[in-house]
Amino acid sequence: MSIQRTNSQSRVQNRHSDNARTHESDESTFKNNKPTPTMSSNTQIRTSNEILLKKSQKLLQSSKQKRQVAHEKLKLMRHIFTNIMPVDRLTDALLALGHDTRKDINYQDFLIEHELIESSGTLVGLLDFEHYALLVLEYEEKLHIEEEALRRLDLKIAFECFDLNKDGMIDANELSAVMNILGFPVTDQEAKEMIDFADHDKDSLLSFDEFLVVLTQISTIDVP
Repeated sequence: MSIQRTNSQSRVQNRHSDNARTHESDESTFKNNKPTPTMSSNTQIRTSNEILLKKSQKLLQSSKQKRQVAHEKLKLMRHIFTNIMPVDRLTDALLALGHDTRKDINYQDFLIEHELIESSGTLVGLLDFEHYALLVLEYEEKLHIEEEALRRLDLKIAFECFDLNKDGMIDANELSAVMNILGFPVTDQEAKEMIDFADHDKDSLLSFDEFLVVLTQISTIDVP
């Protein structure tokens, strides 16, 4: 005698099957700790009367770069992200990762650049995990570039303070003074040795670029 499956049993089985496919999709979003394209990458999908946003062209280009994401970082991003995220919650998600966008005067430009904000100035739409994760990586890269630019500017200001004749060059005595200001005290003899090391044109003077070479050799300061 054959036994027919009830409708309720079918619904339960289908639900388990759907959950399995969803889990498999989530796991395949990142491979080898790197974002990988998914079926929804370039497609707008209407969900709960909102639209799953497409990635900007810049973000699509950036996603082609090889980026290693630490397992713990990926785990934290997954913990913060819950299913589909409204784009207006991106600020909260970034704050949970330690990035306070209220202090970032360029955050609005970031949203516009990645097509997350409408002409009216409102944030409307949904983000899937891949889109969210790529935005986080892109935002952190932006912060890193800005930080390096500010650090370079600080060094430039310190350099110019001791470039008394404003010719864009400093000698050993001036180099010694700059290094002391930056917290790296050196003797005049050590300053001369540094100049000998970095002075490519052998004029016993350092340009700003040659000064940066000195810093990369004697300190932990990351200089672009």
